[in-house]
Amino acid sequence: MIKKFSNSDELAKYLANEILEHLQKKNKCVLGCPGGRSLTKTYYQLGRISHKKKISLENLTIIMMDEYVLKRKNTFSLVDPKSHFSCVRFSNQVIKRLLNYKKKKSYKITNERILFPNVLDPAKYDYQIKNMGGIDIFLLASGSSDGHVAFNNIHSKRNQNTHIIKLTKETRRDNMKTFPNFKSIKEVPKYGITVGLNTIATLSKSATLVLTGNEKKYAFSMTTQNGRFNNKWPASIIYKCKKYRIFTDNLS
Repeated sequence: MIKKFSNSDELAKYLANEILEHLQKKNKCVLGCPGGRSLTKTYYQLGRISHKKKISLENLTIIMMDEYVLKRKNTFSLVDPKSHFSCVRFSNQVIKRLLNYKKKKSYKITNERILFPNVLDPAKYDYQIKNMGGIDIFLLASGSSDGHVAFNNIHSKRNQNTHIIKLTKETRRDNMKTFPNFKSIKEVPKYGITVGLNTIATLSKSATLVLTGNEKKYAFSMTTQNGRFNNKWPASIIYKCKKYRIFTDNLS
């Protein structure tokens, strides 16, 4: 299903209200989140609306999708969480900060409720998610030029779970826009740890792909042109999810 909104602010409000309604109805919500610009307005509205309606986020759990890793002598390690491009830093300084807007302590989401895959044991992440009952709502975004979703690129396999991946130049170039303090592509790490396409497709109860603004016109066209999964455009994994929607604005 494709749902169009008049603008990205209205989209964010609608999506935030949906998430909060689920949280109130079930008294818990496992939310899959990307660590970039596409869902920032939704995080903003989650914080504002939950404050206005006095909704506690203590039972909200966030499943983060990816993080940059470094490779030294065939050993992988996470980047410094203080790095300007770290997804761990983004989750703490952007997502958590926005969600906890004006909340008393007992209503806040805590660090323990924001989960990342373990670089030493990537496969464990899928078991962890499965044991939680899966991801209630998986928020997805697409790379503007290559359709990467999390760090999955055109070389990713449909049946892959959480894994370490070598990033393509297209993905690294797109992410220079997400983290503008990069001065050149040489500064962008060449590896990342990411949920796999199979993680997204099989462990999400519902998934929403958000594509807004002029920058995502091409991504919207590529994702929707055939209405099915295309392994050359990873974000089209949305069509393999049990319940899916594509949310967009006027793309201008």
